[in-house]
Amino acid sequence: MTPHPIPKYLSRPALYFLALVLVFTLFAPAPFAIISPGPVTDLLSKGVKIKGGQELETSGKLYSLSVFVNNPDSRPSGLYVLMAWLDGQTVVLPNEIVYEAGETTKSADKAAKKSMRSSEVTAAVAAANFLKKVNPNEPLNWKASDIKFAMKKVGGPSAGLAFSLALLAKLKSPELIDGRKIAVTGTINEAGKVGSIGGIDQKLISAKAEGVTVVVIPRSNCRDITVKTNGMQVLAVSSLSQAFHGLLSPDIARKLRCSA
Repeated sequence: MTPHPIPKYLSRPALYFLALVLVFTLFAPAPFAIISPGPVTDLLSKGVKIKGGQELETSGKLYSLSVFVNNPDSRPSGLYVLMAWLDGQTVVLPNEIVYEAGETTKSADKAAKKSMRSSEVTAAVAAANFLKKVNPNEPLNWKASDIKFAMKKVGGPSAGLAFSLALLAKLKSPELIDGRKIAVTGTINEAGKVGSIGGIDQKLISAKAEGVTVVVIPRSNCRDITVKTNGMQVLAVSSLSQAFHGLLSPDIARKLRCSA
């Protein structure tokens, strides 16, 4: 039996149809979330304010890191998704992985703001508990209501560790920063335990673009890093205590590397 020959080219109608499908795919809305490097906020200069003139003078920068994520109601075009995927600095994920079923922009924003407020209070308590532990006989001259956090257009709990370290630098140990550019990300609970966050690659890209030399991240996120961190010292921590002492001691910092 003679095999059916493979055509060397598509017929004109088939070619038109294929082109139409391609155009539709590129410009049709797609149910994907695009995660990209977000803004950094220097908590020492404008992110954290303390009432009563209790702030100590600090030198350097302590950045909180963030990511951009399109809202759950948006549907980027296929072309935009393709460009984001090829960009190398972004992550493209199906919407259902990033957002709960039925979640809207309004509900997502509300949840993110609520989570941020809770994180701010928890970070203040964690800092207070840490100071009480290292200096049990020294009374605190501040309370959580004295602290005002001012981070615009940012939500979620991932700035918790950064908030706690900023408070420790401003209220007790300005030498913690020592003129350096330091970036921090990670959740925290009242006992000072540090938890993992999302978008670690994108946050490291933002830190590098800002000229950061030291980055403090949750140890549980070490396995998620795929970008190069050349020029930055990455401290992987599981607690506020590790972060604090790692920033003060080069010897401890060396032991906190992701590979350690």
